[in-house]
Amino acid sequence: MENLKNQRILIIGGSSGMGLACARRLASKGAHVIIASRSQASLDAALTTVPGSASAHVVDFSSESSLEALFSAVGRIDHLVLAASSSAAWGPFRDVSGAVLLKAFEQKALGYWQSIRVALPHLRKDGSVTLLSGTASRTALMHTAGLAAINGAITQMGQTLAMELAPLRVNVVSPGLIDTPAYDHLSHEAKTALFDGMIKDLHVGRAGTSEEVAQAMEFVITNDFTTGALIDIDGGSR
Repeated sequence: MENLKNQRILIIGGSSGMGLACARRLASKGAHVIIASRSQASLDAALTTVPGSASAHVVDFSSESSLEALFSAVGRIDHLVLAASSSAAWGPFRDVSGAVLLKAFEQKALGYWQSIRVALPHLRKDGSVTLLSGTASRTALMHTAGLAAINGAITQMGQTLAMELAPLRVNVVSPGLIDTPAYDHLSHEAKTALFDGMIKDLHVGRAGTSEEVAQAMEFVITNDFTTGALIDIDGGSR
């Protein structure tokens, strides 16, 4: 089990939700956490909530040149966490156009692909990469075909890279229904209806928290014998 003290960990998508919860957890264990996202304002606000040693950089992870600038500024890292999201590609299949799906795919799946490629020269050879996927990649849920396509690609990419990039460890954490700011655009009534409809099918009878996902992310980062794993944090939805 690796000690996180003084480890340098870059979290792309670390300014909110599950990525920020991961940053807080790892920083509290002594790691130097570097959070990156598209918004300087979000990064500034997030940094005030991260204990210990932390820094922040703006990046558009769908842009290879932006990623190259990020890694040039950051330098050596021990672990990479990819927790960034994309534009919405969910809804009834008939309503999700190819253009909408392509945009979301380019932002997330291609963004993850490019992030790993650009990171490799800066990443410790026996460090780790953690990919945040989603339960729709392996669970048939209404109106999530777009999410399934994107997250399914990430899941399979991660498990293949665990073989190809060894001894670098690559793992996938797949959250289910997690109460994050991603749902803040909904009215209270709409969010309640959505959550109530999904919670009834969960063994634990509630939505998950970002902190519970962060706990799983810490495990795959610190456990030296875990690679090629897919860990479901989904309350039993599968």
